[in-house]
Amino acid sequence: MNLRKTALLLAVVITAMTVITAVPAVKAEAATAAEVQYFLDTVGPMCTIDMRDNHILASVSVAQAIWESGWGTSTLAKQANNLFGIRAYSSWSGKVFDRNDCILYDNWAAVYAAKGEAYVKANTLVFWRGYNSWQESVNDHSALFNNMSIYARIRGNYDYKSVCNLLYECGYCGEPTYPDVLIKVIEQYDLEKYNYDFGTGNVGGGSTVGSVSLKPDSLYMEKGALYTLSITANGADYILTSGNAAVVAVSGSSIKAVNDGTAIITISAGGKSDTCTVTVKCGYGCIVADGVYVKCLATGNTASIPAEARTIKNGAFNGTSVTTIVVGSSVSSIEDGAFGGIGGLTLCGNSDAVQKYAEKNSISYVNVAGWTIDKYASIFSGVEAYTTAMVVNTYYGISGIKAAIVDSKGNVLSSTAYVGTGCKITVNGATYTVTVKGDTNGDGRTSTADLVTLKAYLAGGDDSLPERAFRRAADYNGDNRITTADYMAIFKEA
Repeated sequence: MNLRKTALLLAVVITAMTVITAVPAVKAEAATAAEVQYFLDTVGPMCTIDMRDNHILASVSVAQAIWESGWGTSTLAKQANNLFGIRAYSSWSGKVFDRNDCILYDNWAAVYAAKGEAYVKANTLVFWRGYNSWQESVNDHSALFNNMSIYARIRGNYDYKSVCNLLYECGYCGEPTYPDVLIKVIEQYDLEKYNYDFGTGNVGGGSTVGSVSLKPDSLYMEKGALYTLSITANGADYILTSGNAAVVAVSGSSIKAVNDGTAIITISAGGKSDTCTVTVKCGYGCIVADGVYVKCLATGNTASIPAEARTIKNGAFNGTSVTTIVVGSSVSSIEDGAFGGIGGLTLCGNSDAVQKYAEKNSISYVNVAGWTIDKYASIFSGVEAYTTAMVVNTYYGISGIKAAIVDSKGNVLSSTAYVGTGCKITVNGATYTVTVKGDTNGDGRTSTADLVTLKAYLAGGDDSLPERAFRRAADYNGDNRITTADYMAIFKEA
């Protein structure tokens, strides 16, 4: 059977109704038994939750998704997470899928930048809505019915035969046989079992359970990492599904981060459900659950506590070889033993919790809070001696800011090189000269070599400190003068 459906969307192009013609439906019989079961186990609970929240009949939504996407095997379903064949017009603010070259763009601006206005105008029927997950597609499908007056009779209508016929009558689909197709799919696969019973809180009239929960509520993971979820279902059989299996795969109660992106993990049992939102990032280096830094996965010597972390859990760094840990300002508490067993550790950050933990446990601490930018003088000051380029880059990276550091000759500093006086650091497009307190010769350390340079300056050799950054570095006590007091202070440090 070759069906075409039309959906109506509000378009802001001319403030008029726009008819949207969908992709010819994929044969529902084309999928394998495994694909059928996976689709039902995944999309069924999604539509149940959507019905509970948006009052659009789940059995019909599942049937439409089956027919329009061929059990999730269509190009739109695989590459754009679009289960219902809804086109993208200028009023759409989300991702846009170009069916000509099968590229998913972040938004219309990205399409215009890549393809040009002439291409967009000449190919208006090749653009489709893109989503981060199948769950988003299900929710947007229901939003279509809830936001347009022509679908008023569908909202809150829980008779699947009535809804299927209304889809044709309201103009969602112009094919007269469409209602019969959906009804057949619903009855053949018993899709009413996914309907939410608002009277009992059950699915499909099944027995309820006391409570169902999935913990944590939010999870950030490194690509390739594994995590075991905490599940409560009071002994009832439950279904655990991933809203985007290409991002997060489910196996029993465990999940695996497969690719960058976001997926909603759903547990369904006895008419109740709960969700966990999982974000996967390549290079993340750790697992953060509900704001708690659970596990460090870093293989190098330097690790960063990401902005999503508020607490660092005991044993989070067990088994790692990191020696430098950069902590963002979001961290407000650190459990005892969080960094236990790590020898020669250096903590870097600007959080009171980090500084107190370092002092309590006699851990070397780099006070990032001392870093300041003087935009008028183009000076970057407050960097302590023996601070590596890796520390600076990692700290800014936590906030998504890319910093670039070069030495006085313009050479890019290696990650292990010390950031010294005279280095140039570029932050947010502006370049500043670095000054390190006590580092008068620019090697990023305090040593007798700095004393030699300062002694020459005090003896009348102004050429010894020709630049403002070096003179600031020599003013060790910060009294805006360079005297023997500064010499003695550096002498104690060297």
